[in-house]
Amino acid sequence: MQSQTTNGSGLSLGADAGAPLSPPGVLQFKYAAGFVGGSEPGDEYYAPLLPVRETYFAFWWKPSNPWQNHPTNVNTIAALVPLTAGVMQIQLDGSNNTVNVAPKFADDTRTLTPNVQATPIGLGSWHKIEWYVRYSTTPVSRDGVTRWWVDGVLDGAYTNLQMPADAGFVEYDFAPIWGGLGGSKSETDFFWFDHAHISVP
Repeated sequence: MQSQTTNGSGLSLGADAGAPLSPPGVLQFKYAAGFVGGSEPGDEYYAPLLPVRETYFAFWWKPSNPWQNHPTNVNTIAALVPLTAGVMQIQLDGSNNTVNVAPKFADDTRTLTPNVQATPIGLGSWHKIEWYVRYSTTPVSRDGVTRWWVDGVLDGAYTNLQMPADAGFVEYDFAPIWGGLGGSKSETDFFWFDHAHISVP
């Protein structure tokens, strides 16, 4: 689904003979010069038949080189969307080119930075992102779990999340929002994705 198409921005199928798992076809998100912060070029998503309370979501991802970070240093890569409200995002932190996770729920909104190891992201290179999430057991228990790996290295592990009081996640999203509101691209940049994998118990 197309979203912001400023100056030819958008979502399309691309080709990369160097894609790590299933070349040459890749999913391409183009941020053309003039692209305005606060939205994504497009949205590619998978909706499971039933809400999911525990999941592993892995994929290959490549940011272009150069890549212009949003002024807020928030560059969303992918997201999990719950049934009722809010979102949980995995992001490129432009301040140090590492990956963090950001729950945005009514009772838990924060940025979870790498607390095990901060694997640097090389621009123009493919990286394997692996992301595990388990819902909190009750609406007040603050025992939800998330862990994420970059290129096989565990970067973050948290066990104190508070998810919404609902049945679970209903969408796996590639909707890479640039920002943060405000700001615009002064160059044309890309995110590419290859071969996503989803597992549930």
